[in-house]
Amino acid sequence: MKRPIRQLFASICLLLALLVLGTQAGAQESSRIRVYLKRLQVQDSLHITVQGTYMLEGGNIYLQDGAQVVVALRGNQLVLHTDGMAVALGEKATLLRCADETPGALLLQGQSGLYEGDLSLSIADGAIRPILSIDVEDYLLGVVPYEMGDSFPLEALKAQAIAARTYALRKSGSDGDYDVEDTTNDQAYRGRSSSSPLSEQAVRETEGLCGVYKGRLAQCFYSASNGGQTELGQHVWPTSEPDAYGYMDMRDDPYDLENDASVVKRYTINKKPGEHGVGTALHAALVEALAPQLETLGVQARADCIRIDEVCALEAVTPKFEGDSRLMTELRFVLRLSAREAIALENPAASPAPTSSAAPVPESTPAPTPVPTPTAVPVYTDYEALDGQFTVTLPIFTTAEQAMGLSINISRNELVTVSDIGSSFMVESRRYGHGVGMSQRGAQQMAGKYGMTYQQILTFYYPGMELATSSAQRAALPTADVQLMATPAPTPSPTPRPTLMPVAQDSVKEGEYLAVVSNIDADSSLNLRQTPSLSAEVLRRLYKDQQLIVMEVSADGWAHVRTDVIDGYVRAEYLQTAADAGL
Repeated sequence: MKRPIRQLFASICLLLALLVLGTQAGAQESSRIRVYLKRLQVQDSLHITVQGTYMLEGGNIYLQDGAQVVVALRGNQLVLHTDGMAVALGEKATLLRCADETPGALLLQGQSGLYEGDLSLSIADGAIRPILSIDVEDYLLGVVPYEMGDSFPLEALKAQAIAARTYALRKSGSDGDYDVEDTTNDQAYRGRSSSSPLSEQAVRETEGLCGVYKGRLAQCFYSASNGGQTELGQHVWPTSEPDAYGYMDMRDDPYDLENDASVVKRYTINKKPGEHGVGTALHAALVEALAPQLETLGVQARADCIRIDEVCALEAVTPKFEGDSRLMTELRFVLRLSAREAIALENPAASPAPTSSAAPVPESTPAPTPVPTPTAVPVYTDYEALDGQFTVTLPIFTTAEQAMGLSINISRNELVTVSDIGSSFMVESRRYGHGVGMSQRGAQQMAGKYGMTYQQILTFYYPGMELATSSAQRAALPTADVQLMATPAPTPSPTPRPTLMPVAQDSVKEGEYLAVVSNIDADSSLNLRQTPSLSAEVLRRLYKDQQLIVMEVSADGWAHVRTDVIDGYVRAEYLQTAADAGL
């Protein structure tokens, strides 16, 4: 009798989850999510190609299929340019997607992805901020192809679609200006792909399906590769909420580990390094760590005075977390060493400086070239073996990791292992991402090699999570006013072109040259910055054909320029010499 009762209880819990999920979704603005299009790196202009029909919020301007639009930042307002005209929009504006036989989309900045939603534009930090409000199902069509892609099996793509949908809906309705970014800070989004039919199938066949835990949407974290062990959520994102990540656990992941596509870096250390050594950077780090032991013996703790004769043992030790965590923080070496002494002597090949002549030197005679001061070169004693073995540990993060080139993450959470492979030790580093939740490479292996379903994949990575279907509905699209669209609109006033700054051409000094701002659109501008950095303060916006005097161009492509009014730095690729411009 116990099993039927448990099944009934589970069914009741799942029904409650479905009801709560529907309530949550209903409290949201339909199933829409606001995406900050940070990846586009929009500064002072945004290029838009319209597919279908869009209208400016308020319904006074319509943009029809094929319209080419540039929204530019002019001072403290946005200006919309289209068909040779310019319309001032103020500090913010929204382009609304209109109902049509085929709902419209936007192409942004000349890229191929279709942005199928409403586009809100505002000014933030001296630049245009684009935020797309889009139905979550349309959003996923621009996520799944870039988080996994059609090279992955369909069942893995379905697992990805459910995880991404759950993650997005969990974050929707936030108090800020947007819910998620289009970067890997949240989920990679690049607009709908027209060449990913398998990813689109995965989204369609799992429509509305989400993960729930205790009646709430789960936080379906995932990463590219966990390195062979899933990480606990509380280790990455500590929280005071009890059981916040109770649907995930720490477990070995053989599927990620055996996938040849999982990222791994390796470093081989010969047990008897000999003259070849263990590598310059690693040798220096080991000698520095050995310094207290060596100095106690009266041995010079210099990298050029110590030879590693044998690596007797090597292991990864000291887990960062309790339990079965394989996130080790130290490498422990057991070594046999030899040492020598360095004695500094004057270089016998150096010639002494010539004595000055007593004869007077005419003023027109150039001064004699100074003779370099003789340098000291080390002379070494022979190596002598030191008694016993030396045990020393190196921090994996970041000393050993940098010395051996094992870094994969900026998170400093790689899983480092050591294997004895006969005459050498093999040090391997794995994990690409935070390691919490689903491993994309593990899911690929489970579906591709073992034929597992998306349900089995999700159960493995989120063992305490249930699946439920959201009742959220698509928001209705506004209908275009056909009569208004057919009525010729009043002619907007063109935006006056700013006056260019004066440049006195006769003030060009030796080593300088005259250039003009080029390689930008006529309705765009180039930032003149206070220092040679993209994060530096913008002093002024320079417009096309602005003449500049170039004082210097650095190796990394920054030009130090000036006019009669101001000086600063611009990117050299946006300049053309006056001669090439025909001036």
